[in-house]
Amino acid sequence: MPMGTGVRHAVVIGAGMAGLAAARVLADSFEAVTVVERDTLPSAPGPRAGVPQGHHVHGLLALGAEVFEGYFPGLRAELQQAGAPVWDWGEGLRAVLPGGSPPPVPMDMPTQTFSRPLLEHVLRRRVRALEPVTVRDGLTVTGLRTTGPGKVVGVRVKDGDSEDEIAADLVVDASGRSSRLPRWLAALGLPDPRKTTVDAQIGYASRTYSCPAGQSLPSWMGLLEPLRAPDFPRGCYAIRIEDDLLHVTLHAGGGTQPPHGDDDFLAFAKTLRGPIADTITSLTPASAVRRYARTLNQKTAYHRLPRWPDGLIALGDSVCTFNPAYGQGMTVAALEARLLEQMLRSRRTRTPLDGHAFQKRLARVTAFSWLMATIPDRAWAQSHPAWPVKAGNWFMNRLIDTVPHDPKVYTAFSSLFHMTAGPLTLADPRVLSRVLIGPRPSGNLRTTTA
Repeated sequence: MPMGTGVRHAVVIGAGMAGLAAARVLADSFEAVTVVERDTLPSAPGPRAGVPQGHHVHGLLALGAEVFEGYFPGLRAELQQAGAPVWDWGEGLRAVLPGGSPPPVPMDMPTQTFSRPLLEHVLRRRVRALEPVTVRDGLTVTGLRTTGPGKVVGVRVKDGDSEDEIAADLVVDASGRSSRLPRWLAALGLPDPRKTTVDAQIGYASRTYSCPAGQSLPSWMGLLEPLRAPDFPRGCYAIRIEDDLLHVTLHAGGGTQPPHGDDDFLAFAKTLRGPIADTITSLTPASAVRRYARTLNQKTAYHRLPRWPDGLIALGDSVCTFNPAYGQGMTVAALEARLLEQMLRSRRTRTPLDGHAFQKRLARVTAFSWLMATIPDRAWAQSHPAWPVKAGNWFMNRLIDTVPHDPKVYTAFSSLFHMTAGPLTLADPRVLSRVLIGPRPSGNLRTTTA
């Protein structure tokens, strides 16, 4: 789109989860939306270079699934038709916790599991079908187009050796962890935004398994064995996904290295307390072992800059990234899109979006998820954590140790984890007292089996 047109146009940098969710929202308010993606996007579900974490287990929390279903009606059914199973979290999950494994508890909390490439493919197809939206892949954004330091009016792009400009009334940076926005803002005379990083130095190794003839997949739909500093430096998360595959991610922290190859993968699994080793021994590997180590939590305080250019916002991993082990990223992207929708609807017709106000409100949207990820990760990252971190970890560990012994606490914690309930859930005297009293083991604890 050449400069100088009068069309109300939004440009989204990045066709990942945050970019697709933003494009869906913008399509209701702008006459044209262009999604610019550096990768050449696959025509079928499959990994791509810009999403190296796509080889690993992903989870869409219950709240995120609800928000995406609202923006893309029938999404769950479409994913289910593609083979993604739906199951109740309380009944289908086998959690191997430091204090034991909770028995199955019906929670009426539908959970759907799939590979990241499948979800992204279905959402990308839905977004492409929106009349105002154009997706341009294989195109790199090299900078912002401005009229002075206070207003962004588009982006500069490069396609091979060819350079061009795309005009925009609003530019949305959803380019992820590799965002170059701080550099672009510095060119406009803005100070370098403060970054906060919590790196637990956790590594992953993942692969998928198929079920040979005569064998059967495990009765559980998901298996969770979380890490906990300092005594549990190894864990896993495994889920049933499309094509009757089992997707397994092994986690390593505290200086432990994730496995590299076939033999290492099984040997690592055998060191875990849960049934994952027994399960995969009878299955057939359907992929190579893939490793991933960019698991740091990082937030960029754009909301604290003294000024912010008009015509620009940032969201998704460009602003706040989480250790993927906690499964919050895609749900937070959905909540940020919902915030964008709310702010677009509340403004007067054709009044520009207040980008500075958006960044401030976005910081509040991500605050609780940031705490949920960084409280346990600081226990790995800091040899002598401050007392608030110690207190937070003590409470979270007490809560998780109570889960196997108390269905009410298990349900409350699951609602908190899936973000269908806020932190005030834990202030309920009936829940808080049970956590403070601590676990009271009973004879009905289930033992994990394959």
